[in-house]
Amino acid sequence: MTKERIKIKLPLITTRTEAEAVMNDLAIAANNRRKLAARMDAERLAIENKYAGTIAECDAFVKEKGDTLRAWAEANPVEFGKKKSIEFLAGTLGFRTGTPKLALLNRSWTWEKVLGVLRNNPMYQKFVRTKPEVDKERIISEAGTGCFDPGYCGMKVVQDESFYVEPNLTEEEQ
Repeated sequence: MTKERIKIKLPLITTRTEAEAVMNDLAIAANNRRKLAARMDAERLAIENKYAGTIAECDAFVKEKGDTLRAWAEANPVEFGKKKSIEFLAGTLGFRTGTPKLALLNRSWTWEKVLGVLRNNPMYQKFVRTKPEVDKERIISEAGTGCFDPGYCGMKVVQDESFYVEPNLTEEEQ
């Protein structure tokens, strides 16, 4: 397949007067564009201002009701059984388990102290990167296997849970 270049023939400007006329046309088009953009921005701002108060009220209401549902969920773990979520007719609420991450065991530990313990134990040196820092991802992956005790080195593996509420929206609202 051969590539053919499409050449657009531009009108040749031969005099300063023609250049002045083309510059005038360009200035008119650029100014019209700027005016239209300004008008569009003003209309967009007016629409945003029109609905901002109501949207803020809805957000505050949703946050308040979400906090209320979270308090209920935390106070009634028996309602969940073995599940992390509950489905209602109007939506689902529950807890999501975050990804595992390393945290220091207590305030007496620092990451430098952890690094020293890992470096000084030949069995744990595999958890130290070439650049001297703790290989947290590897520790997390091997902590549950039983061949590594993070507590010995001043760490613990923690997982946070985050609460969520997902209302079922009708197709018109989506």
